[in-house]
Amino acid sequence: MMKTDARTLPDDHVLGYAELKNDLLFHRIPSGKLRYYVERPLAIGKEQALAFKARYGTDVGAICRDRGIQVNLNERKGTIGQIRFRAQIELSAKERVITLYRSSMEELRQCAGVLLPGRSFSFREVTDIHLAHELFHDLEFTELGYTNKRLDDISSLSLGPLRIRAGVTKTSEIAAHAFSRYLLDLPCLPNLLDYAYMIHSGTLTAAEFWRQTEVWSGELENS
Repeated sequence: MMKTDARTLPDDHVLGYAELKNDLLFHRIPSGKLRYYVERPLAIGKEQALAFKARYGTDVGAICRDRGIQVNLNERKGTIGQIRFRAQIELSAKERVITLYRSSMEELRQCAGVLLPGRSFSFREVTDIHLAHELFHDLEFTELGYTNKRLDDISSLSLGPLRIRAGVTKTSEIAAHAFSRYLLDLPCLPNLLDYAYMIHSGTLTAAEFWRQTEVWSGELENS
């Protein structure tokens, strides 16, 4: 595993848990099931990636073309208000389209070294990471079923005797990260690049990031 600042990069479980904490229903997940909602999607994504790589190889662009997925490289910034998009996928019975935003890809390429010193990414590698992520969502749509639908629901709302249950949607993101990581032989889950970008842009310090990873690790170990 690569190191940075004499630290070992966070493992899959820690970065998967970081993604899980972004789920709107995270506070409703029983503490005894936190590991389940990290480990199961990680296993699903890794299993699919290894099977996919053995069958099709790792040329993600070619795989998308073979599957009939249109890939667009958009020259504009993918922003809606304060929300910044790097890639998005549109799935329907008529067409499946992945849109990548060039400026966001370039930003990630430039800032990867913040948490991965000595590891440079080409523009092609950064786009492949995002294509692989969206390719997993296409697999969910066409073949697998969405990861959150394959896992246990949780109680999202209680109204007297009525219990409303819902899926944990971020598990699909965790599985997609794992798919991208193992299809492309990355050193860690690619959502690490989100934190590299935050550090690079000044919204997070490296010290804060490493402190947070220790918190995440402790919370997961104690669940």
